[in-house]
Amino acid sequence: MATLKVYSREYGVKKIEEKVKLTKPELFIYLTIPITLFVSIYVMLSYEGELYSLKNQETVNSQQIQKIKNANEEQKVIINDLSSYDRIKNISEVLGMTSQKENIKVVR
Repeated sequence: MATLKVYSREYGVKKIEEKVKLTKPELFIYLTIPITLFVSIYVMLSYEGELYSLKNQETVNSQQIQKIKNANEEQKVIINDLSSYDRIKNISEVLGMTSQKENIKVVR
């Protein structure tokens, strides 16, 4: 409530209380500002949570990729050892085969 002071020569200062009513545009503005604020905060927090979960998933995926890369490197080393010229020559001699250098090819 608003308090108005009215000055009069006869009676001095007289206080009059008057109800102040909000107009429809003012009421609309006063209601939409907090609603907009709360909705925007909710949207930002939900996107923040989604971003956090995506970053977490990215780290998990990168760790899995690194494990697979390490396993692939180990398998490449094993394949290189198993397909070496000396190993193939030794196996052929154990099986009783004669080797000719132009007939043995190592394919990688």
